[in-house]
Amino acid sequence: MSFNHALGFRLSGDGSTILLDAGERHEVAPGTIHFAVLATLAEVAAAQAAAASVVPTQVSLQLVKRAQTGKLEARGRVLRSGRTLVFAEGEVFQLGELVAKATVTFARV
Repeated sequence: MSFNHALGFRLSGDGSTILLDAGERHEVAPGTIHFAVLATLAEVAAAQAAAASVVPTQVSLQLVKRAQTGKLEARGRVLRSGRTLVFAEGEVFQLGELVAKATVTFARV
């Protein structure tokens, strides 16, 4: 079982969004989702957007708003794609509001 699957991540029908039904097992405190879950969700969305075999070499995370238990959606986009590096962003939303944003540098493998 993959790490992402163990966390409960799944892909939307059109493949553009990573989904998570965040529950108690994802909390750092009652009602608050752990930053590591949000960071992973944003990074996975960014990697999905890269549409290549990549590994992160640098991740910067901004927590914008407290994420609570419930549905989370993450979307990524590529900022620049080079021969060896891919620069991308991943954003996590809850109820249509941005809760976390990651900027990720990936190395192609």
